[in-house]
Amino acid sequence: MGVGGGAGLKLFAYGTLRRRGRLEALIGRRLGDPEPAVLEGYRLFETEDGYPVILPEPGSSVAGLLWDVGDTDLRFVDHYEGSDERRPPWVRTRLVVRVDGREEPAWVYVGNPDVVRIREPAP
Repeated sequence: MGVGGGAGLKLFAYGTLRRRGRLEALIGRRLGDPEPAVLEGYRLFETEDGYPVILPEPGSSVAGLLWDVGDTDLRFVDHYEGSDERRPPWVRTRLVVRVDGREEPAWVYVGNPDVVRIREPAP
């Protein structure tokens, strides 16, 4: 864990935060290599503004990456995702993802259906 990261936590990224450069620029430090992961029971959509968002949908799954992060890192990501707003478009939620045959608890930014407007399911 790099300087400023804090305790080891997991972040499941399915959209813009899958890009190493974006996430590292956001948190201000280098990260280790992520692991491919799958979140069951959610579906990937696109907002009217063109951003990826996931919402619960039984029988669906979302592929992404699992990053090792810390508390300090998550505060930066909370701000980026708007989860620190009064009516957050994305809410940081503790869920379980599948990684190489095992289950891992991870923080996931899930769309707030009362705020985000969906354009269409993502391809």
